[in-house]
Amino acid sequence: MKGDSRMQVAQDIYLVAGPPYGIHPNAYVVRSGNSIVLIDCGTDEEELQVIRSNIAYWGMADCRVSALLLTHAHFDHAGNAHAVKTAGVITVAGPGDAEAIECGDYRTMPYCYGIPFIPCPVDIVATDGQVLEFEGLRFDVIHVPGHSAGSLVYRLVMGGKTALFTGDTVFPGPDGKSAALGFTGGYDFNKDNYIRSLEKLSRVQTDMVLGGHEQPCVRNGSRVVQLGLRTALAELR
Repeated sequence: MKGDSRMQVAQDIYLVAGPPYGIHPNAYVVRSGNSIVLIDCGTDEEELQVIRSNIAYWGMADCRVSALLLTHAHFDHAGNAHAVKTAGVITVAGPGDAEAIECGDYRTMPYCYGIPFIPCPVDIVATDGQVLEFEGLRFDVIHVPGHSAGSLVYRLVMGGKTALFTGDTVFPGPDGKSAALGFTGGYDFNKDNYIRSLEKLSRVQTDMVLGGHEQPCVRNGSRVVQLGLRTALAELR
């Protein structure tokens, strides 16, 4: 992979999997000293190797992964959780989704990939309003059911900027001027909860929306969320 396609999103925040690397789902790393927090972890071994390669490219090969924050249980975001967990990494997921990850059931969407989801223990079942602290990094948990029952958004303030790691709840559209919503074919998808979650998220001010797909938004992130709410009201009601 050529160096000019690597992506540092913001101060100590890196995109380590996603479209610039020819991969559909995004994964992010946040660095704090000699440790890192990984947000989502891709689908399979090939994607995990890209994540590891990019961590090394940015000079973090010797950093300890202190936590894996999963935005939701779907295979393309949590499929590698079991492999990351083998290093003793603290794993976090939301209510309901944590159970799905631990048993690898239909809520992880293995029917989309034709292979079984390998179960992974979850250390922290995070709830709305909970504060997670890892090596000086503080993540505020926002529960946003809809795309899945336990979808979470993680809010991080770093370098004077606010970032929302939104998973598949909302992310910038491919044209950079719109917002996209996650897949509506999950077993526990709920359109009414989805709309309510976007209403809730639209009240959170943010600079960045770092979604589970497409390119990250590093400016006017609140507008992306508001556009996502508009899209949901138009398409899901």
